[in-house]
Amino acid sequence: MRLLLVGILLGSLLMLPELIQQRNQLLHESAVQSQQRTTARASENEDSEVSDNQSGSVLVSGSQSPLTEKMVQQAVGRRSESESGYISIWNWQGLENVTASARGLDSLHHFANSYLVGFQPFATNELWIPLYTLAIRKEYQYDHLQYAGLADIWQTSRQAYYQKRGDCEDHAILLADWLINLGVDARVALGTHKGEGHAWVVAIVNNTEYLLEATSKRRQPSWQAMPLAALAEGYEVEFQFNRDYFWAKTTSAATRSYRGNHWIRKSQFVRS
Repeated sequence: MRLLLVGILLGSLLMLPELIQQRNQLLHESAVQSQQRTTARASENEDSEVSDNQSGSVLVSGSQSPLTEKMVQQAVGRRSESESGYISIWNWQGLENVTASARGLDSLHHFANSYLVGFQPFATNELWIPLYTLAIRKEYQYDHLQYAGLADIWQTSRQAYYQKRGDCEDHAILLADWLINLGVDARVALGTHKGEGHAWVVAIVNNTEYLLEATSKRRQPSWQAMPLAALAEGYEVEFQFNRDYFWAKTTSAATRSYRGNHWIRKSQFVRS
């Protein structure tokens, strides 16, 4: 009996550091969530009613004539409602893949860059907080289930925070915009994941590329838990954009690198 008690006591002592670590992590997560709720309540009524300006023009590399939002909307207006519900990749004056546009909640097409409106829900110095916040706040839902069968409707970063549901673009737009506010070179990547159309975020920190799956619901309170882009399997990127620029891949070959000669900066977005 004495040996049994000693064994139980030793086992408990060995487990103690792990239990303390788990307890500290739970307390930390609870504190973060409390901060988020407090900050969100203070600004939610004001921020959720803001209408961000998305209008602007695209300055295309190799062309002296800008592509304007009005031109895009006129071209899209000649399409059927179902056709205009898809993302559009635009050619301009003989130049291919110069930018992208997508239909927003206002039923109009806007340039992809314009959906990053410079929004962050609250201030933080921790780079893992934006992805963690998405994991606990926003639900994933396909656009066609949320918008009467339309295939692709985008939310701005502000809308993506206050709208309870959204798909991969909405998650990625909010995550990238928030990280940019924190000083990170963050971009929304467009392509496929395991053969299906998808959007995700690439973040370049200390000259290292990280692939952030914005739709992930894993709650990892650490930047070190983020995967290196070079090791992420199943992602086939074709385009990237941030608030200002749009990049296209110059080769049909698959790549896990988001910088280099196989990328060309096609255009710059200038907000009106």
